[in-house]
Amino acid sequence: MGRARFLWLLLPIAGLAELIAFAHDAHRAPRIAEWQALRGEIAKLKGPTDLLVVAPEWSEPLARQAFGDALMPIADVARADVSAYARAIEVDELGASAHELEGWTVYESHASGRFQIRVRENPTPARVLYSFVDHAHLPFLDVMDGANVCPFTAHAVVSTGGLHGHLAFPRERFNCGGEEFFVGVTILDDQEYRPRRCLWAHPRGTGTLRLVYKNVLIGREIHGYAGLSYFLLRDGTHGPITLTTRIAGQEVESYVHHDEWGWHGFDIDTARFSGQTADVEFDVHSSDPSDRQFCFYADTR
Repeated sequence: MGRARFLWLLLPIAGLAELIAFAHDAHRAPRIAEWQALRGEIAKLKGPTDLLVVAPEWSEPLARQAFGDALMPIADVARADVSAYARAIEVDELGASAHELEGWTVYESHASGRFQIRVRENPTPARVLYSFVDHAHLPFLDVMDGANVCPFTAHAVVSTGGLHGHLAFPRERFNCGGEEFFVGVTILDDQEYRPRRCLWAHPRGTGTLRLVYKNVLIGREIHGYAGLSYFLLRDGTHGPITLTTRIAGQEVESYVHHDEWGWHGFDIDTARFSGQTADVEFDVHSSDPSDRQFCFYADTR
């Protein structure tokens, strides 16, 4: 009888335990199975040119594992910025939102499980005329190291430097002599350790590395970014790198990059050439030949 009179306490205790468990579950991050259950719905919403963004940023690896390359291709994941996308599908967990989509119009919003899905539209999407990264191969590009032509190969040995080593060396590249002296597309880590797809262009010594793109449609500007591996070269102990741009043989502008800037944007005024099709040259030069693992993105718009 003594124990029986306390049995009524089990009901509120069980209710309290259930409430605590519910509160804990509501605030934990969704598990991989919950992300995978979302894939079909996202696939129906996302068009071929739409960007898929998840928030908070640290949840992106789970999203990529669940959604795969078809919904999150590397060119989108390692984008230079979001300025050229007209529409984005934003998936948020825990009430987060993507800072890079601030100012984009919310066209549609609804809950799905513990996620909030928003379809956003860019009020002023940029129109890219020509991407230099996408055309970094024959017959569009020729590369010269000084007076020497750098031959192109589509069968180079792929290598990665690991946590403390160099960026990934791609299969397709223009070889300029030595493993690291080449021009080819790779992925850079920026100052927030996010991936950025860019064109590796490591000059040899104090010479000039020249990239010549043929028959480029010119707009009102060249929009670009430049950087080096922030993890490896963030201390800024080396000299700057100069990227000089020429259009139809005429020097337009030089951009000087410092290592400690990380992924840093630049814009070059090309209005006087707008509407023309012409050769575009990029010269990469540094008076400090040590570890000039320069990587840049550029397009005409």
